Amino acid sequence: EREAAERAAREAAENYGTENYGKLPMNKSQERKGVCRIRVADINASRAGETVNIRARVHTSRAKSAKLAFFVFRQQESTIQGVLTVDETNISKNFVKFASNVPVESIVIIEGVVIQTKEEIKSTTVSDAELQIKKFYVMSETHGRLPFSLEDASRSEEEFSKDDAQFSRVALDTRLNNRVVDLRTIANQGIFRIQSGVCQLFREFLLSKSFIEIHTPKIIGAASEGGSNVFSIKYFKGEAYLAQSPQLYKQMCICSDFER
Repeated sequence: EREAAERAAREAAENYGTENYGKLPMNKSQERKGVCRIRVADINASRAGETVNIRARVHTSRAKSAKLAFFVFRQQESTIQGVLTVDETNISKNFVKFASNVPVESIVIIEGVVIQTKEEIKSTTVSDAELQIKKFYVMSETHGRLPFSLEDASRSEEEFSKDDAQFSRVALDTRLNNRVVDLRTIANQGIFRIQSGVCQLFREFLLSKSFIEIHTPKIIGAASEGGSNVFSIKYFKGEAYLAQSPQLYKQMCICSDFER
């Protein structure tokens, strides 16, 4: 009994700072804590010494020892390195163990101090700064095994073409069957952002020329053009067709003095 009591006392003494990590309950929009969260893309060496809060996914985690662990946090296409080290007051070995066991792709809330790095970090988009982690909370944990690794899905063809390459190639069927995960890769994030930027430029140019943007019907009661390429659907008790051309509606708007 004495040994058990001593062991329990020793474990309690070692497990300090429990308020600085853990799994958060579902918020359910019941409270607003008013914490200002910083975008990872806005963190750089000029903010060294500043304490920031971020919400991001755990991209990778690597425990070097019971007292030291490295993480890469990803927020859309931006990534930053986080370092967690044991101290005597706030960060215990249990803290490091808990954080190291959080599954990748889990959404976490991190509070940390921005540290300017001595050398450039080439594996993250934020290359001149890292986070010294002070608090680590799991907001939404990944359950089960992911269909594929995002590291494998993010590799370029150049990496696969190397003679000594021993990487796993993610098949197209696997990507499409798990599109939600596939779209998290930085390349896919970039593709959609370029598409969005092109559409924005078109819109800005046309608006500068006094055009009016209209939204024409996409489902109509009769086929707008002849031929066999008509997509029909059941609509309540009748038939509906996918509009093949907005020509009629544009002509109506021109006659209604919309001009461009």
